[in-house]
Amino acid sequence: MACTLADLNNFDLIAVSGDEANTFLQGQLSCNLSKLSAQQTLLGTYCDLKGRVISDMRVLLLGQEILLLCQSGMGNALRKTLDKYIVFSKAKTAHKTAQFERYGLYGPDATKTVIELFGAAPQSAGEALCVEQACVYRLPDAQARYEVLVGIDNEALIERIQDLGVTDDLEEWDLADIRQGIVHIHPDIQESYTPQLLNYDLTGHIDFKKGCYTGQEIVARMHYRGTAKKRLFRACVEGIAASTDSLLLHKGESVGEIVSVALSDSGKFEMLAILPCELVEAKAVVELRNGSLEGGEKLSATTITLLTLPDLEQSS
Repeated sequence: MACTLADLNNFDLIAVSGDEANTFLQGQLSCNLSKLSAQQTLLGTYCDLKGRVISDMRVLLLGQEILLLCQSGMGNALRKTLDKYIVFSKAKTAHKTAQFERYGLYGPDATKTVIELFGAAPQSAGEALCVEQACVYRLPDAQARYEVLVGIDNEALIERIQDLGVTDDLEEWDLADIRQGIVHIHPDIQESYTPQLLNYDLTGHIDFKKGCYTGQEIVARMHYRGTAKKRLFRACVEGIAASTDSLLLHKGESVGEIVSVALSDSGKFEMLAILPCELVEAKAVVELRNGSLEGGEKLSATTITLLTLPDLEQSS
């Protein structure tokens, strides 16, 4: 089969409902909720007052509920923070992870498979098609790639998906995310980065025209004050294993950090790493090394090779 279905049940899902759900979230999230519909999902972030990302998310409208899809382990933190402020609105939150399953579809026949399952397929990134307790939406990628969120009560659709064969090997899926510059917040890096460091200001997570939201003042100031000192870049190494614990060094000093990594078919480790823009622009040598800088350890190291990311247009 020229389409691979991946089990993406490494997620948390928070539902926000009520007469003022949209208005409430508009004042909390970095995306513009006025653009949300059953046919259009949104990318967004929830930042703390210092402008650091508590969680990234995809926002969907399914029936009467606004769904916030985030990485596994982030749901409780996201809901706890939202609930601090929702008491002043006619809205409520609920944890819905256990009531849904999530799958990824990719490969040459991905669009054909989506049409067979849903009767049609979303055409552009973020576009969605919703049916009974299920939603399929397209991801940004040169080759068609989709995610499906389906309620556990829609047993017929789940059975059809399962009959096609589902893999829990996510190496290819993670690699596709890296090649698109997609990085998600998980508990280990919660509130560690500003949106700018993760290129969220370039990938549609931030709407700079929507008005106020939590952390907006700092996020906007960083956006308008000038060029970023550090950003997310894609790179690779070969001949040495890379992980998020690996060191990135320039002239023996730590200059960056790896936020995601995956092994390619060619045996190279591809990664998304936060690096100084000045070093990248100067084409300076940056080495990857495993182990600690302390104790004078002589550990193997290799130079990383920078790779391209899709063209990103900065939101205005």
